[in-house]
Amino acid sequence: MVYKLFIFTCGGGCATGVAATKASIRLWEENQGEIKIGCLPAVVIPAKLKEIAKNSEKRILIDACVIKCGLNLMETAGLAIDDYLELTSELKIKKAKELPSGELEEQVYELMLKKVNTLLEKN
Repeated sequence: MVYKLFIFTCGGGCATGVAATKASIRLWEENQGEIKIGCLPAVVIPAKLKEIAKNSEKRILIDACVIKCGLNLMETAGLAIDDYLELTSELKIKKAKELPSGELEEQVYELMLKKVNTLLEKN
């Protein structure tokens, strides 16, 4: 099946990473059949990379912090992305090695929702 959008998240063990992972799941649940969560580590496996490229019309990558692990993986693999969001810079916060607050989870969800809606061409 070809999906309109694959969401890749570099979750990491930090508040923004956990919030991004939760938001990805929520967005997938809300958009079944259009969105799928992509396996970020799989992009470095040639057969999986081809499958990902074939099965997704568009791709978005969410990095939890300024280290940009996800972006580095995508660039190494040569997989093009249609949109990108690095959370700590966007939210102007420091990386926190803790679980996210409900408020942070909602902020991350809203940021990701705007990007997803733009990519899916929804108002």
